[in-house]
Amino acid sequence: MTKAVCFQCGHIKFGSFLPCDQCQAKPQTDEELIVSMAMSDHYFDQVSLESMGEYTKENGHPPQLDPESEKVFRRNFEEAKASGVLDQLFENPDS
Repeated sequence: MTKAVCFQCGHIKFGSFLPCDQCQAKPQTDEELIVSMAMSDHYFDQVSLESMGEYTKENGHPPQLDPESEKVFRRNFEEAKASGVLDQLFENPDS
């Protein structure tokens, strides 16, 4: 199961792209989705996630990715987006 840091409030939550059980924020924009993907246990250990969460709580926004990491995460995100996997994730079951 994926642990991730909420991009808005810094709470440790389940799932990078799912709503936060603390503040209900759900990443919507590409930038929010990319940072949400980055701040997960797929890439960082628990201690790092907790540190990112504290940073987000104290500063009101997540830590900024360095330019090289941002390129890698953006490329990974664009590949996932092109594969259609994100469409399946965000598909509205009521439609």
